[in-house]
Parts: sequence; structure tokens; C-alpha cells
Amino acid sequence: MSDNGNPGETLTPKKRLFIGALAVHKTVKHAAQAVGVGERTAWRYMGDPAVRAAIAERQSAVLAQVTDGVLSDMSAARELLLKMMNDPAVNDGVRVRAALGVLEVGLRLFEMISLSDRVAELERQVLNGQHTNTD
Repeated sequence: MSDNGNPGETLTPKKRLFIGALAVHKTVKHAAQAVGVGERTAWRYMGDPAVRAAIAERQSAVLAQVTDGVLSDMSAARELLLKMMNDPAVNDGVRVRAALGVLEVGLRLFEMISLSDRVAELERQVLNGQHTNTD
């Protein structure tokens, strides 16, 4: 059994080091140099499905962590906007800009959710062979 759950595909210690090096180096060449393998070997590693899966898993984990941070920041920003919007001691112009900011973000979120739903429906139709041409 491999390190990524796919039978027959293994990650050697050198491949694991290379995957880690990719996280901190900008190019395959630099990652290869960092772990002491040739660039051709590094590119062979990149063609290995187990290596690609491990890289994708690492990228997903990093993206999830960043997304959590951004969501937290957005929540704090929303709270600040609402506080300013509702504080009568704050200048009216600032309160209006805060209210507009809340509305703008809300509308963008609605648009993104709506588009996501529409794309998901189109994908479902295409996968089920239900897409019809409306020309």
C-alpha cells in the first residue's frame, strides 16, 4: 500500500523530500537542487501519479488553511462594517460607505452562489447527457 492510498504506487523518501521542497521553491529545478536530485529525475517524479496526488493533497490542505483565514478575516471585516454602519457617533459618510460595503459583498456572494449552482446544474446535465442545444 502506498502513502496516498493507491496500491502499487509508493513515495520514496527522496520523493517525499522533493514534494516538500516544491512547497518552498519556485521551480522544479530549484526543488530538485534542494534535495540533491537531477532536474530530469525531478521531472520524472512529477510524472509519477503518486507524486502528483501528494502534491495536490498538499496544495488542497494549504488552500483550506488560507480559506479558513480569509473567512475569519471577512467575518471580522463584516463586524467592523456593521458596527460603523450602526454607530450614530460615526460620520454619516462613513456609515453610508460601510452600508454600501456590506451590500456589495452580499450581492457578490449571492452572484457567486447563483453561478455555482448554475454551473453545477449544467455539469449534471452534461454528465447525464441531458444538455440540449437552444439554437
